[in-house]
Amino acid sequence: MRVVRNTLARRAIEGTQFACMQQELVGPLVLAFSKDHPGAAARIIRDFIKDNEKLKVKALALENQLLPASGLATLANLPTRDEGIAQLMSVMKAPITKLVQTMAEPHAKLVRTIAAIRDAKEAAAAA
Repeated sequence: MRVVRNTLARRAIEGTQFACMQQELVGPLVLAFSKDHPGAAARIIRDFIKDNEKLKVKALALENQLLPASGLATLANLPTRDEGIAQLMSVMKAPITKLVQTMAEPHAKLVRTIAAIRDAKEAAAAA
């Protein structure tokens, strides 16, 4: 964290994806940025607010869009890059898994039927 004047912060974000926030840079502020994941800074602020209720979110920016302060929870709950990839892979894998299960089911059913007949014959022979 660094202390900078709002005019300097306005110049710094000019021409970036955070330029939409220029009108919000008024009064004492804390600016939090995340390089790798957009939800990382939001998670840190959300966790800090739990213990320090005096901190108020004024604005959020994500990919050239100014978001309302109420969007903090939504932004903080975004999955990380690795979690997103894992979710995508599970969604992509599900149809293939279901296809393999469907194709294997007739054989499995045949094996279960033969095993049931065998068990019935063994039970009849033992009686």
